[in-house]
Amino acid sequence: MPTQTTPTRMKAIISVSAMAEAVGMSRAAFYSHVQRGVFVSPLYSITNRRPFYTLEMQREILAVRETGIGSNGEYVLFYERRKEGPLAARGRHCSRPQATTHDALLDGVKALGIQSATAAQIEEAIAAAFPQGTAGVDESTVLRAVFRHLRRTGVG
Repeated sequence: MPTQTTPTRMKAIISVSAMAEAVGMSRAAFYSHVQRGVFVSPLYSITNRRPFYTLEMQREILAVRETGIGSNGEYVLFYERRKEGPLAARGRHCSRPQATTHDALLDGVKALGIQSATAAQIEEAIAAAFPQGTAGVDESTVLRAVFRHLRRTGVG
């Protein structure tokens, strides 16, 4: 399994941040593996106490990442970062109404006489009137509830 950002040309020493990036992890996740002994601990500069990894240590960590067998002999399953894409493609559903619904509601509220209404006020009114969301609720019912909420709060 090739790593995501395996450096093609390695330096004599690199920082912990650069090593974490080379194996495709956040610094926090990387340090977690260091604490468990999966990755070797960094060396520290005598002059400034800054942690670093030598060329040999870099190779060892990259080998651990590729093989899944830690420096301590422990088997490790590494999570792969997800490729970014549309929310729907990843199987997540947004519980908030879409912007086109807000635009339609904003137009409807303005047609009913509340000219000063904003999208943020519409969002607040929807949240107050429909705490569980507007899924399955008729559009005219939503418009009526939003209009009443805006009137009660003094908008318009």
